[in-house]
Formats: sequence, C-alpha cells, structure tokens
Amino acid sequence: MARCIPPTEQTKMSNTHTQPCDIEPEMVQGAREYLRRFGITEFFYGITTKVMIPSLHQFKKLRRRIPQEMIKAKCGVYSSEAILRFRHQYLQHFASSDEAYFNKHPMGLSVWADPGLDGAKGEQFGRLLAEYGIRSRGVWHLPVRYHPDWLAAFVYCSDLPREELLTNLREHEAEIGHQLALQILRLTAEGFSSEEVAEQLSLTESGVNYHLDRLKELLNARNRAQLISMAHTLGLID
Repeated sequence: MARCIPPTEQTKMSNTHTQPCDIEPEMVQGAREYLRRFGITEFFYGITTKVMIPSLHQFKKLRRRIPQEMIKAKCGVYSSEAILRFRHQYLQHFASSDEAYFNKHPMGLSVWADPGLDGAKGEQFGRLLAEYGIRSRGVWHLPVRYHPDWLAAFVYCSDLPREELLTNLREHEAEIGHQLALQILRLTAEGFSSEEVAEQLSLTESGVNYHLDRLKELLNARNRAQLISMAHTLGLID
C-alpha cells in the first residue's frame, strides 16, 4: 500500500518532515501494476527544484538538489516501504557521489546511466542496489504550475538492465503518458487555449505546450489544427 511518509516511521529517518497526502492507496497500486508491464518495479513521486537557491557552499554542484535537503521533503507518494528505505539510504550515503544524480535531466522521460561501482563505496552501493533488486533507474520530469523553478519528479527503479528498460520505455513512452496528453488534446480540440488548459489541469502553460509538441512529433502533424484533425481521424478523441 502506498502512502505518505509518516514522521514516526522506524526506518532511521528521524530527520524527515512530512505531511499526509490526500490520495487513495488503490490509485497508486493501480499505477504500480500498470507500470510493471514496462519494467518499472518501484517509484517515488515528489517535487524538486530545477536549481537550488544560490548557496555559500563552496561546492557548486551542491547548489542543486542537495541530497540531505531532499531527505527532508515534506510530501511524497511511493510504491512500497522498500523503495522509501532505499531512497533514504541512497540520499544519505550515495547520492553525493553518484554522477547520475547531479546530471541535468530534460523535461520528460530519461533513464539514468549505470552508476560507477568501483572502490569500497561503489561496492557498498552495488550491494544496496542488489538488496533491493534494482538494476536501473530513471526519472520523468514534468513542470509544476505553482512555481517556475519547481519540477514534478517521478523517480522510478527497475529490475531490468538499463538498455532493456530504455527500449521498453522508448517504445511505450506515449502510452505511459497518454492519459494526461489526451486530456490536454481533448480540451485543445474544444477550443481552449494553452493557458486555459493549464488552469483546468493544474499545469504550467509550458507543460501543456510540451505535451502538444510531443503529440505533434508522434503524429507528424505540422500544427495544432492538423494534430486535432489527425486525432479525430485516428479515434484518439471523439
């Protein structure tokens, strides 16, 4: 059962500060079962920042998504207790030396490069991954309506090797994200502007345009009018 992180969780997380999430566990379980078809076994969803506020810290890379600050995230939705424990141990002990964590990831879907497992710490990280059955990881970034520097980060793990997971997700990226994209497409076809669609779906206007642009690429449409026409022809919208 998925839920928010309780402040009394006995998993060595005494420095977390959390609030209840208003979401039905059945919804998250349904998402987990659906994503398993593509090789995603576990996930954690939360809000992060594009760039942290400039800090006086001498290490510049720590201005972005400082691991110890991410541990203190107030809210999160996760697929199991196991992924919560893994996330905490990863952020506390390994994220600061994991190159993939600090890489700039684009909006949309990306699969992280395999981590370096050399040296004593690399061996420890390898054992942690093996303990939780994780062979590859990635993130799906989406814009958040409420602040231009916030990102919705859907971090996921898989028991598949990276190349196999990457192939699965590339082939089915449109299907995985189709529900939100089709909502945007239907509202656009009804004559709503990107700004109005964003207001109705609690997205940013750039987020709406991102999904529409992806649909145009997928259907080889030159503009929105052709996109809507092709969507009607293909039966994607009524």
